[in-house]
Amino acid sequence: MDQHHAYAKSMPARGHNTAPSFSPNEPQELPRYFQELEFLFASLGVTDDADKKALGIRYVDYNTSEQWLLLVAYEASGIDPTTQTVIPYSYQDWKTAVISLYPGVDNATKYSMANLDQVTGEAGRADIKTIGQFAAYYRKFYQITKWLVDSGQLGSLKRDCLFWTGLSNELWIAMQHRLNIVGRDI
Repeated sequence: MDQHHAYAKSMPARGHNTAPSFSPNEPQELPRYFQELEFLFASLGVTDDADKKALGIRYVDYNTSEQWLLLVAYEASGIDPTTQTVIPYSYQDWKTAVISLYPGVDNATKYSMANLDQVTGEAGRADIKTIGQFAAYYRKFYQITKWLVDSGQLGSLKRDCLFWTGLSNELWIAMQHRLNIVGRDI
């Protein structure tokens, strides 16, 4: 990265509260990291792919930056068969390679039925007692099932049945009782 670029002085320092950040302990945050990074690029006029890659590793911890630097896509690509010149990988190629290091981060494998089983199992064991706990369960359940239904991995009827598996028998009976009082069928 050429330090003479106008944006070089405007880039936030690593760790600054305005800097993009990523922790490998929370890989689901990787798409958001790249969104924030690309927003910064657009705001400051960063267009060079090599600069984007260098800035991409600037905001992660040492071990993560070493891993990302070792990706072939960080350096050069193959040889163009017509001109016999080296074609550098683009920032987009490198970003795709980085994302491939974190299974489940790309939209093709964002959630699975195992994720849904985990959420319903945890909720069932947690013995939901408050509306806040119920709402937290619903948000997690909805986040996963929305994706699974939209991607064709889960039908809406099966989703509706699975929702109830996350509720304890005690809560299920209390809800049935309440709905009977207000005159609604489940």
